[in-house]
Amino acid sequence: MYKSDGLTDEEKGTTMIAVAKKARDDFEEWIAQRSKWIQTAAARIVLSQKLPSREELSELADLALAEAAGLSGTSFEKFPSGVFVSRSAVSDLRLQKIENVIGVNALQHGVNLEFQGDITVVFGQNGSGKSGFARLIKHACGARTRIELVPDVFSANPPEPEAQIAVSENGTPAVFSWRMSGGSIEGLRHVHVFDSVAAARYFTAGNEATYEPKRLRFLSSLVEVADLVSAELRRRKSALTSTLPAFPRELEGTAAEIFLSNLRHDVQDVDVEAMCIWSEYDSERKKAIEASLKETDVAGRLKEVTTRKKGLALFETQVTGLKRALSNSNTAVLIKARSDAMAKRKAASEDAERVFRNAALDGVGKESWRLLWERARAYSELSAYPGTTFPVMERGSRCVLCHQLLDAESRKRFIDFEMFVKGGLEAAATTADTELKRLWAELPTLPEKMKWLVDAEAIGMDEAQAERLLSEIEKMLLTLKSPTIKGTVNYPVWRPLDKAIEAARLSLTQLETALAEVQKSGKRDEQEKLLRELRAAEWFYQNGAAVRAEVIRLRAVHQIEEAERLANTHALTQKKNALAEDELARGYRERFLVELELLGGKRLSIEPVPLQEGKGKVSFSLSFKNAKQRANAETVLSEGENRIVALAAFLADMTGSDQTTPFIFDDPISSLDQEYEERVVERLVDLARTRQVVIFTHRLSLLALLEDATEAAKRVATEIAPTLSIVTLRRIGTEVGMVDELDVRHKKPRSGFAVLRDQKIPQIRKHMEVGNATAYESALKMVCGDFRVLIERTIEKVMLDGLMERFRRSMQTKQIMTLAKINADDCALIDVMMTKYSRFEHSQPDELASNPPSPDELATDLDKVITWIDEFGKRKNSGRS
Repeated sequence: MYKSDGLTDEEKGTTMIAVAKKARDDFEEWIAQRSKWIQTAAARIVLSQKLPSREELSELADLALAEAAGLSGTSFEKFPSGVFVSRSAVSDLRLQKIENVIGVNALQHGVNLEFQGDITVVFGQNGSGKSGFARLIKHACGARTRIELVPDVFSANPPEPEAQIAVSENGTPAVFSWRMSGGSIEGLRHVHVFDSVAAARYFTAGNEATYEPKRLRFLSSLVEVADLVSAELRRRKSALTSTLPAFPRELEGTAAEIFLSNLRHDVQDVDVEAMCIWSEYDSERKKAIEASLKETDVAGRLKEVTTRKKGLALFETQVTGLKRALSNSNTAVLIKARSDAMAKRKAASEDAERVFRNAALDGVGKESWRLLWERARAYSELSAYPGTTFPVMERGSRCVLCHQLLDAESRKRFIDFEMFVKGGLEAAATTADTELKRLWAELPTLPEKMKWLVDAEAIGMDEAQAERLLSEIEKMLLTLKSPTIKGTVNYPVWRPLDKAIEAARLSLTQLETALAEVQKSGKRDEQEKLLRELRAAEWFYQNGAAVRAEVIRLRAVHQIEEAERLANTHALTQKKNALAEDELARGYRERFLVELELLGGKRLSIEPVPLQEGKGKVSFSLSFKNAKQRANAETVLSEGENRIVALAAFLADMTGSDQTTPFIFDDPISSLDQEYEERVVERLVDLARTRQVVIFTHRLSLLALLEDATEAAKRVATEIAPTLSIVTLRRIGTEVGMVDELDVRHKKPRSGFAVLRDQKIPQIRKHMEVGNATAYESALKMVCGDFRVLIERTIEKVMLDGLMERFRRSMQTKQIMTLAKINADDCALIDVMMTKYSRFEHSQPDELASNPPSPDELATDLDKVITWIDEFGKRKNSGRS
């Protein structure tokens, strides 16, 4: 409240608006300080006016993860400004009609219930269907105190409950289709229902207030969204299960185990890769240490290793010779020499054929001839003519082949032969042949197979690989020594052998080193420790893929945890608690006390105390003021006082909203005395000035009070009186929830009797004509009951002229003189009719007959009463002057 301080009303209003606007601007500024994904969620809630779908929640979770990871280019949304600056438009929602009801309790399928006027009273005796309609409304609007809505329990295959609800909002009509499985209707969520169940809720240990101002509703939704996103993030995190195998316990304390136990999301990839390195050197080293630690005769084992190393060296020397002889470069030289010899020999042969084309014998100059000539040369120079150059051409010399004396022709032939042999082409061919033979002679011999396989086995080479390599070497040697080479040269594949030799050398070296270390004094413990480190390093290498996957998982988990921190609702809850304290808690208490006084409960020393329950939820506990002992209000107050306190709490709860939505009351004056009833009725009529009020009741006293109150409101010239509409529900045989279209109980007596005579009796006769006994009997009893009620109203409205009426505390003393019009015949007629028809309105002993009169008899009685009312109305008051 603002004090005057000399300010005008206009200045006060301007100041209050400025303060309110600043508060709202501060609120939006506070939102702008939240995480970006929270601002995005807030913007979407405000713009869509609904909670996000499952897909949208997943998208918000992605945004939270992106923000936690600091990813650039992410599309965040900003909270729109001015959302809370102006007061939201008031929504005037009114129920128009419930129609096409199916499967609700015992209500007849297809029944309709129409609401007219500012106050609609749905009146009916017990079992007429009022509770079915009230429960339907509670389920459709999502009331928290709704009870299970069951179909007709006497039906073998009842349909699912459903109905259509017609409303108008700000004058615009709309129709909602409701089905039990579909839940409540969003458009009816602000319709509030008060009944015995709702009343009992206000006496639990704590009761969450239904109403929340706009900012609190917004924060409630934001907290809910944050919780849902957190749940989605937790779901994703739980799905990131580790696939890392358990580290061997016997290797605990090693460098690899320590690294793994300290593995975190921020580990560097280069450090992980460094731990995953494992070489052949490491493998052989581990094997050597394992072997050395098992060895008992270390010295003998060292000698054996030395011998094996020598054998390996000899084998490696043999292999080196083979590799060098069959190398690309050496093979190229040999192939070139063979090609050169072949070319030169071809040239020499062609020259010989040209020179000796006319020789007496064929083949001169060929290979066999050359061999013969060279042998002849050797024989001549060594034996026949030593010291004389071949061929000897002196007179008397002989042929070294046939020993005949050489004549002139023979000497010339010998000279031609020698000139050919020592000529350029033949000499070059001979030189090339000699070089090729030298290169062939230098080629190594093929290793003996058995020794080759034994040596290969000693270095750990596979026997099949060893045989295959030996075969490749043999083929290569044959290829190189063949006169000609056809196709390409297939070189031996030395890699498996080289790898085996290297591995054997490394293994022997490692074993020798390990044995030497073990042989040293006190070195065994160091070797065992080194072996554990090597085994741990090998495990790390073997499980490197799992370790890398674990690092990726840890990084993903960390990102989710960072996103979870961004989704923490602590700040939202604190803000909502602060707003609740300012806007809800104090306001609710003040409204409660005002409502309690309006309902006549001012003397009840009770008030709501706010309780903080976390997550911005505010509850209220009803406590006694200045009580010396703690006690539950429900156990101290009377049943009627409990009811009036619950009604005050309900109205305080609901009237804080800026939404003028309907109030539904199911038997609001249960357990109340006359004074409380009147105060409740006054409050209901007052509420109906700003919103629709629907009341379900079977109490005639409530009807009478409402009629009086609305009539009294009409007499106040400065206010617009709310209109009253009464709907009567009937049970006709097995048909429940039927609206009495010809309701006579709330009409003036004469018009009510006329309706019975002119409209309802014809309907009864029709049932009789078609032979519908059940409908006939029900309708006839119903008319008899209405007859009885109208007789009572005749006494109040006609005979007493409104002097006094049931359920009304006031008396109209101006009508006392009307009593002078009454005579003995009047009293006799009324007494007869009351006696005759009372058994149809009130319960009677089972032994008394209660057969209704015939339609004709009923029509005759109606005529009598109508005639009497007309005559009584014309009768002059004998007491007047």
